[in-house]
Amino acid sequence: MNNFKRAIPLMMLCALPFIAVDSMAADKDSSIYLGGGIGYGRMNGEDFTNTNGDLSKSRTSWKAIYGMKLNSALSIEGQYLDFGAANRNSDRIQATGWTAGVVLDFFKDAPITPYGKVGALMWNADYRFNNLSRSQDGTDLALGLGVRFVMSDHVSIRTEYERFNMDHTDIDSISASVQYNFF
Repeated sequence: MNNFKRAIPLMMLCALPFIAVDSMAADKDSSIYLGGGIGYGRMNGEDFTNTNGDLSKSRTSWKAIYGMKLNSALSIEGQYLDFGAANRNSDRIQATGWTAGVVLDFFKDAPITPYGKVGALMWNADYRFNNLSRSQDGTDLALGLGVRFVMSDHVSIRTEYERFNMDHTDIDSISASVQYNFF
């Protein structure tokens, strides 16, 4: 059952092109896009260390993006995220996840477009303390706001703030990404 839960985001991403075939045929604004970016993250509003700075941290995260623009205002999108890691000697905390959601552009066809997004985060966290390992996974809420800067017909730059919830832990991420639009 656990492997099936992990495969659901991949199945959803693979199904995206087939879901929107009718919409793409009817709307000249529809397209598929891919992208990737880097970001900076914080956990529960604080850096990944305690007040003594016990953990050396990598707050740098990265993501891969896949989406389908259904019309000039609405897209469906998936992401793979690596949230970075926190280390101390042999102790380690690391989290990754997949998102699936919708993106709503606030100004259609503008060269600078603010947008909002909402979806689900399917996450996995690995913990290792005192040579004891534990993994935890779940599905929680993902929210975001961003601005897309159109550089050409095919290339856009995105900056965004996202908040992910992982089992009562809030992860805040600020990122910059490059998006390549097909069609």
